[in-house]
Amino acid sequence: MALDMGSDQLYKSARVRILRRIVSIIMALVWLWSCGALRFLIGVPSFVVLAIMIIVPIAALRSLKWKKPIIIFGAILFVVSLVLLLLEKPKRYKDWIESCKKPPVVRHSKNGEVVKIDNVREFKWRSIDDYDAAWVTRSYYLDQLDSLDLVVEPLGDSKLFAHSMLSFGFGPERKVVISAEVRKEKGESFSLISGLYKQFELIYQINSERDALTLRGSEEGTQLYIFPIKASQDFMKSLFVSMTGKAGKLTDEPKFYHSLRANCTTELFDHIKKNYDGSISYGRGVLFPAQSGKVLHEMGWMDTDLDYEEAMEKFRSGMRVRKFADHPDFSKKIRE
Repeated sequence: MALDMGSDQLYKSARVRILRRIVSIIMALVWLWSCGALRFLIGVPSFVVLAIMIIVPIAALRSLKWKKPIIIFGAILFVVSLVLLLLEKPKRYKDWIESCKKPPVVRHSKNGEVVKIDNVREFKWRSIDDYDAAWVTRSYYLDQLDSLDLVVEPLGDSKLFAHSMLSFGFGPERKVVISAEVRKEKGESFSLISGLYKQFELIYQINSERDALTLRGSEEGTQLYIFPIKASQDFMKSLFVSMTGKAGKLTDEPKFYHSLRANCTTELFDHIKKNYDGSISYGRGVLFPAQSGKVLHEMGWMDTDLDYEEAMEKFRSGMRVRKFADHPDFSKKIRE
């Protein structure tokens, strides 16, 4: 009997410790998020935010007298930050950088077989700051859609994080890339942390393949992978209509980019999941897009008979993108 009572007490004590740890972790995350809100929503200088982030918790831990006021302060800060975040609304008109100044205007034909798009970007890129701007109108006939590729640009040497795009082929040299990304203002720089606080609008950029890949691959050492996807024409059609429809809707009804919930990869995945005739769920290819090539290969979706290492070598295309940037058969050459 005494042994049973002792076991119950140990069990209850363990549960209390676990609960306290969970509460402590939640409070720490809320505190960190609130401090981020001070910087990105209220505009407090970074060095002040850093000081508050470090000094306030230390004061709470070292002095019981300050613990309650600090908890109240943290709760008020969290509520105020949450209200400010909810009040923040995306905008259509800002001083956008040249490359995303004109969002796509999309029209689908009545029979659903033709998609006409204004403001398809066809820039000639020599570097990210040196380019010839060009915006064109293109009509895409869905019965000509014959290929789909996943384009992955790893972020530096990262094995986890990358930018992802889809390239739709309407013939050997008529490929269009759709990329969900941040719509930058002039003088604005991207960071994953600020992307958690509604700091950027979302745009579906629609570009010629030459434009999209030479922009991403123009810098020496930048790597790109072009993975061909096994897909039926019906799936490719529905995916293209879905993504171009969202692109056009964002032009009229802007939304925020979010580093976790509405980024380049989650946006692509949502369209794939919506149009795929089967079961598919979030996995490491979505959480860690630099791994998406491996996931495609494991699932049998990559259109190749090569093993994974050979496929990665074959579809590594950064050097070819730079070499054939001005070649008339650009899309063919970068895949050879």
